[in-house]
Amino acid sequence: MLLSIVIIGVLLVANNVDAFVRRDVSTTTSQPKILESFQRNIDQFRNCIDQSLAKAVSEVNEKQLEPVLAVVGDQLNRISKAFEVLTVPKTPPE
Repeated sequence: MLLSIVIIGVLLVANNVDAFVRRDVSTTTSQPKILESFQRNIDQFRNCIDQSLAKAVSEVNEKQLEPVLAVVGDQLNRISKAFEVLTVPKTPPE
């Protein structure tokens, strides 16, 4: 008896689920809103990165860069000398 009441109750609830779960198919504008929001967020992110880089570059002093440029120059000189040594044409032994 109790089992039949439970089964009837489950069937009644299953039939009434359509009343509780409804999907509005008429609104198809959610996709463009998401894309517009994403594009706006990307633009804001780009502006933030641009401003951060501009601020960082404006705080750099030439005196701060001299040691770095000196090291880079030394390394380039070493590389060019090694390149010259390695690319010298070999003279045949006489």
